[in-house]
Amino acid sequence: MSYPETIMIGDLAYLPDVHAIVAQPSSIDALADADTPIVVGQYRVVPWGEDNNLPNVVMEKIGKSDPLAANIDHNIKMMYGQGVKPFLSIIEDGRERLEICTDDRVLEFMENNDIPGYFLEQCADMATFYQAFPEIILTRDMKAVYSLRHKEAAFSRLGVADKKTGEITKHFYSAAWADGKATPENTVVSDILNRHNPLGDLRNRIANRNVSVPRFMMHLFFPTPGRVYYQSPSYFSIFRSGSYDYSTMIWHFKRALMKNGLKTRYVIYMSDKYWDSIFKDEKIDTSNPEKVKQRKEEEFAKFRQFLSDEENAGKGLVVTKKMIPSGSSVVEEKYIVIEPVQSTIKGGEFLEDSSEVSNSINYATNVHPSLIGSPPGKSTGSMSGTDKRELYHIKSAMMAPYRDRLLRPLYLVSAFNGWPKNLVWKVIDYEFTTLDKNKTGKQTGTTGSDNQQNIES
Repeated sequence: MSYPETIMIGDLAYLPDVHAIVAQPSSIDALADADTPIVVGQYRVVPWGEDNNLPNVVMEKIGKSDPLAANIDHNIKMMYGQGVKPFLSIIEDGRERLEICTDDRVLEFMENNDIPGYFLEQCADMATFYQAFPEIILTRDMKAVYSLRHKEAAFSRLGVADKKTGEITKHFYSAAWADGKATPENTVVSDILNRHNPLGDLRNRIANRNVSVPRFMMHLFFPTPGRVYYQSPSYFSIFRSGSYDYSTMIWHFKRALMKNGLKTRYVIYMSDKYWDSIFKDEKIDTSNPEKVKQRKEEEFAKFRQFLSDEENAGKGLVVTKKMIPSGSSVVEEKYIVIEPVQSTIKGGEFLEDSSEVSNSINYATNVHPSLIGSPPGKSTGSMSGTDKRELYHIKSAMMAPYRDRLLRPLYLVSAFNGWPKNLVWKVIDYEFTTLDKNKTGKQTGTTGSDNQQNIES
């Protein structure tokens, strides 16, 4: 039996005779961990993701999702606040008072190192990957730190941990990981300071003259259970659950429907693993596009036959699934799912679905949509200014553990360089108030892991 030719729309395939769209989500596979270290010169490096390209894959996915991109951007800005500033902590009558630091050594260091820019870049990596890599560079006589630099997490990889101590001691920096072409010539290798006591480790290395190059790395991260090397941000759940794939496919569907005037009665979700298993079992050369296309058409014919049968009208179908171990339980991964589309209004398809998956993304990224705009859907809701102000303050308070991690290098520099012992680093936030108290609606305060402090210049 012959069928009308399949219409290819980007990563989608449209079966015109049964009005079905075939989509192939693949986010779950993108987050898989690698089992085998790669070798760069004399070192063993832990891949970041199964193909050692997970950071680039994640950044590409963020760029394809409106709500996810906006939420990550929002979290970066909330983490940064109004920037990091040095203060002197004055204790009087058991209370702390903060004075703006005017020490020339501190101010000169901030100016020479563009600390606001450095801190913003660190926030971007921490919000996106839950880890950041600052570089500590010493003077030639190794008596002081003269430079603090940000190193891109996307270009960073970690060495295999020491078997005896469990410590990760090497950092590898290269722009060639994605291409699989990292070599000793295009990779910079640096020692990582002990994460529990980086200042003591740095002092011991210098005292013992155990320094080959006067620069060291720090590995800052927001911990996630069970992760030794690269952390797994909580919002990665949208990739594993399929929320992300569904949210991006909705717009592919709608664009295809409106552009081509197509009608959709069914959506067929197919895992990449399904094709991989077929090609492997049937020994099909995946480098031959004609053979791949021919085999896919044979599979599409099965869907056509199933969907054209009147007895199957309106039914969903799970053809194949696999049980994947996950901790003490298992997760069901469906290889093929066929779902009917109920909407008959042209252009109104998936409207409620779009709102649902956007809320899922907002929830996973810990961003209330009212802080960045109105959520999609029929009911956008409304909030008072007081509600939004409180949401902002709650969100600011939740940034404390991330900021504590990010401020560690600055405290190391302060102690190593012999700056005032009562020097503290704080992230500045706006403390919004009501217009009857302040015409601008805002007042400047400091937050970190502490409550509001009084500041005197």
